[in-house]
Amino acid sequence: MIRKKVKAVLFGPQGCGKGTQGQLLSERFDIPLIGAGDLFRAEISTKTQLGKLAKGYVDRGALAPDELVNAVIMSQLKKLDLSRGFILDGYPRNVEQASYLDRLAKVNLAIYLKISDQEAVRRLVGRRQCKNCKFVYHLTDAPPVKPDICSLCGGPLIKRADDTEDIIRQRLAAFHFMTEPLASYYRQQGVLLTINADQTIPEVFADLIKKMGRLGYGG
Repeated sequence: MIRKKVKAVLFGPQGCGKGTQGQLLSERFDIPLIGAGDLFRAEISTKTQLGKLAKGYVDRGALAPDELVNAVIMSQLKKLDLSRGFILDGYPRNVEQASYLDRLAKVNLAIYLKISDQEAVRRLVGRRQCKNCKFVYHLTDAPPVKPDICSLCGGPLIKRADDTEDIIRQRLAAFHFMTEPLASYYRQQGVLLTINADQTIPEVFADLIKKMGRLGYGG
């Protein structure tokens, strides 16, 4: 049986586990996980005109307009070999960007990691990160051996400034307004795969692989 190449976008709200599941999929299918943030940083580091414009928005902590985001993504994706397949994380963030991506690299799978707002808040409020090695813990799901101390390097664990319930709910509201419509867009194209991300990491991945196998993707 011929298996289809995975040419996917991965989206979902903050706390759904995109980074973890994206990395697991990348390893399983031996294809690159492409983070939109990494593409932006690569463009900025080359100090092109696009990079200088992008840096201005990044430095201000502001959202760049679609035209600039699309131009940066196009500039960087053209440098990559996408023939083996790919998983794109963090782009597109809205329907307009998705339409632009269709002209650049047609995807055949859109993975929506769907999570309840309640679970997203619980996960993020309990998140702690080592100040030194950046390893991430959770106070109840994956706590360190000793409170507030990294089990790997002994560094102090810190709570991110934006991991407060008010800020998390603001980000979730922005996701529902701006990014969630991607589900309808990709459903109309017949490539949407929705996964219940309220489950544990192994359960989400097992569910994902099972459903991808039914669609003809193997790895």
